[in-house]
Amino acid sequence: MKRFFILLTLAGNVFGEALTPDQLARQALSGNPELRFYEEQVAALPKPAKVPVPEILQPLDFPSQTELRRAVLNLDRDMARLYLAEFRYVLESEVRLGAVEYQSAVETAATAADIAHRIGALVKMLEERPAAGVEALIERRILEGAALPFIREAAEAKVRAEYLRTRLNGLLGREAGKSLEISGGLGLPAQKEVDAVERPLLLKIREAEIARGLAGGGAAAEIEAFAVGGWFTREGLGANDAMTGMTRPGATYGAAPDKTRERLSDDARRKWTREQAQRRAALAAAKEVVEAIPPTLVQNLQAAADLAERQYRVGALGVNLLVEIHHEYLDALQSRNASILQAWRNALDLAFLDLPADEAPPKGKITVKPVN
Repeated sequence: MKRFFILLTLAGNVFGEALTPDQLARQALSGNPELRFYEEQVAALPKPAKVPVPEILQPLDFPSQTELRRAVLNLDRDMARLYLAEFRYVLESEVRLGAVEYQSAVETAATAADIAHRIGALVKMLEERPAAGVEALIERRILEGAALPFIREAAEAKVRAEYLRTRLNGLLGREAGKSLEISGGLGLPAQKEVDAVERPLLLKIREAEIARGLAGGGAAAEIEAFAVGGWFTREGLGANDAMTGMTRPGATYGAAPDKTRERLSDDARRKWTREQAQRRAALAAAKEVVEAIPPTLVQNLQAAADLAERQYRVGALGVNLLVEIHHEYLDALQSRNASILQAWRNALDLAFLDLPADEAPPKGKITVKPVN
């Protein structure tokens, strides 16, 4: 029961309606002030837009951030539209990912705080019925020390949850301190079966940048440089450095523009294909880890921890086994949630690679598939 109230306190909205990651993503697409600002600017191109400068509480980092601003300043409508499509996808994906991570942090903080409280209650019980001898004193000290890692874990997770709530509110265009309650995020991302994309957005952007560079719109060194890597998977399973070297280096002088365009486009396609294969493998591995830690396993460990506490109170269980089962319970919960989060990161990166260029980013392309 105490854990339930801790969850409500961390969520900060006892009576508010819990929102899913997909619902938050839709809110971001309609309420993010930075997106509206760029949409108004791009809609006015090739003329400059006369729109008031908004107050952006949480600016969004995305791969073509500098390029979008440059395209708007250069009144380049075609390039700006491509970069804006990328902005939209990254925005809704960052909100989805942040929602999953926020829910995980809230759950970790509540669970760790609950365990620390339970151990503290046992310490108080021992103090109220003191027993003679060194063994009883050492047992009490063991419990006092055992509570400390859970207290630290709860504090760290609470701080992380507060940061994520503030960031999510900013991306949604809401006040930083507004309460936020999320549900349905701690499940594997289920991807729809889609046909192979002939011209994904990232490759179309690359082709357009090559064409601009060959036409004199950019320095030769700029169009030679190209890398594809995980944007959302920056750490953990599936994280890797992007390939920056050329798979098809060209002559330093005298190459025909058509040959250069073909060579650079082929280089981009090769890197895109390589990254796609790596992302699929990482996503499959993350799902495998999640499936190895089903919800029933976590529930059984929680039940075992409750049983251990009851048995310890009546003197039928030793202190070491009591402490160990609580650690195993929290570790299993954290491992499952971390693997779910890693699956989301890789799934969002894979969907980014497959994002079609000739249509708006699909709404709800990735939805939660509860694993129960």
